[in-house]
Amino acid sequence: MSESTRVTFGTKLGILAATAGSAVGLGNVWRFPSETANGGGAIFVFIYLACVIFFGIPLVLAEFIIGRAGKANPAGAYRNLAPGKPFYFFGIFAVAAVMLISSFYMVVAGWTFDYFALALTGKLSNLTEPSAFKQIFADLANDTWRQTFWMAVSVISTAVIVGFGVKKGIESASKLMMPLLFLILLVMCVRAVTLPNAFEGLAFLFRPDLSHVTPQVFVSALGQAFFSLSLGMGCLITYASYFGPDVRLGKTAGQLAVVDTLVAVLAGMTIFSTAFSVAGTGSAEISEALSHGGPGLIFETLPQLFQALPLGQLWAALFFFLLILATITSAISLYEIGTAFLHEEFHCSRITSVILISAFTLVTGFLAAASLGGDSPLVFFGKTLFDWLDTITATWMMPIGGLFVSWFVGWYLDKKLVRSQLSNNDTTAIRFFRTYLFLLRYVAPIGIIIIFLVSLLK
Repeated sequence: MSESTRVTFGTKLGILAATAGSAVGLGNVWRFPSETANGGGAIFVFIYLACVIFFGIPLVLAEFIIGRAGKANPAGAYRNLAPGKPFYFFGIFAVAAVMLISSFYMVVAGWTFDYFALALTGKLSNLTEPSAFKQIFADLANDTWRQTFWMAVSVISTAVIVGFGVKKGIESASKLMMPLLFLILLVMCVRAVTLPNAFEGLAFLFRPDLSHVTPQVFVSALGQAFFSLSLGMGCLITYASYFGPDVRLGKTAGQLAVVDTLVAVLAGMTIFSTAFSVAGTGSAEISEALSHGGPGLIFETLPQLFQALPLGQLWAALFFFLLILATITSAISLYEIGTAFLHEEFHCSRITSVILISAFTLVTGFLAAASLGGDSPLVFFGKTLFDWLDTITATWMMPIGGLFVSWFVGWYLDKKLVRSQLSNNDTTAIRFFRTYLFLLRYVAPIGIIIIFLVSLLK
């Protein structure tokens, strides 16, 4: 598909909403607060911001360059930029990673729908004991068909949006959902920071304590920057292939990083303010839940905190609706990669491509959900299939995909092409081109290798 005929996003707001929606997801809500708790609060936040600037943004720009210059899905983009070379398989690798991620991510998306329904119907309101909240989630994890039903709701919702195309589907939905997500998050944040003793939570988040500076905090901040920006999966490559020639890549990358970070910080303000207000600074159970994060934080601890507030049912419902928006905006980008790949590489229609991606996700998602049951045979070497899909993609495939991107743009692509993309064909001045290449060639790969090795050793 040529540059002149390829569809592009229609507005700058659409570009920002779609790319930010790709990055903003559950990692902003449950991974960032837990990493912040483990990293000693504010000092982690400041190190994380530095990692976003010097590590994350250069890789975002590299994916943007591949996408807009290649004008295709990840596989096609690599092929177009390096015809006759085996780099095409870099793109195949990214598509495979995304398909595996979708298999368990849509199960988690289904959990958010399920809990939104529980909150709306008041089934969380009468619970008081921590064990009761844990049992609610345990019951869900052991009910394969209940998980499959809500996963199907998530899959169908995402498929309908992607099926309408780039402008009418992805862009329109993103322009609606991302502002709504921000509005709900701001409302919840304002409510949280006005609670009694909320200042203690804000102090933990924003008052740095240098005694917490350790090598592990640097590594954790590096990993959070990488995963939060959805690097190494081809999402940003695919979306950038829909950028017009007038889109300023540097500005867009900066805006994406700001929005993604802002969502994470607002989520942290909401969660820590609520936790310190309701449970107090001395609650060992809350502290442990925050530090470990994951499903336990979102589906066990936070519902318990919300129910301790006035109008707890309302705040719980708003929170899980917020999670639905976050998961669906991310799921849209995952779906679009596979859809674009089938549409462009195998000449399937968009609708056929979406149906095939949905069918694959439903089957593999069902197996991932079924593996969570207590007596499931889908457990291998002590891990469920669900956990294996998470481990393989997060520990191996995403970092390797990030290395591909860094090496391809930093070392292989003609630097005139890289400069041309960053300067919009020399219409915009570039003051830090050599610095950018240095960060992409050396800093980014070193950071990715550190993430990779630390993840292997866990």
